[in-house]
Amino acid sequence: MSDIMIAVDLSSFSEHLISTGISLADKMNASVTLFSVVEIGIGLGLPEGGPVFTDIPAQIKEVEERLEAYRQNYPDNDRIKILVSAGNPKHETLEQAHAGNTSMLVVGTHGRTGLDHMLLGSNAEYIIRHSRIPVLVVPYNQDKH
Repeated sequence: MSDIMIAVDLSSFSEHLISTGISLADKMNASVTLFSVVEIGIGLGLPEGGPVFTDIPAQIKEVEERLEAYRQNYPDNDRIKILVSAGNPKHETLEQAHAGNTSMLVVGTHGRTGLDHMLLGSNAEYIIRHSRIPVLVVPYNQDKH
């Protein structure tokens, strides 16, 4: 059985993204992996831009618990796995998607443009450009632009 990996950022849009991915999995008779990344970043406000040291294992556990809460919303949840890693979200997402039996990746996009896009970048855009498997992009902003 193939696997659909849904990359979740735990924003307010996550529930819609997960619902879309699970609906697709139902149609494909596929299992699902809810995936999220605890981002390890650089502290811009710290002296010399040093790394931010936090309790990564505790953050991973918290993210796993939040994904489990989403998982419990689905009656056939025994086919839904949870996977959380730490690192750079776009790199970790691709690494995990390419490492397993993932046949499709589902990601969301904020749809930022202009300066926001330049400053914040786009994980979805990077993933689309570098993925070796099909990617379904679900827009966060469903209103007309």
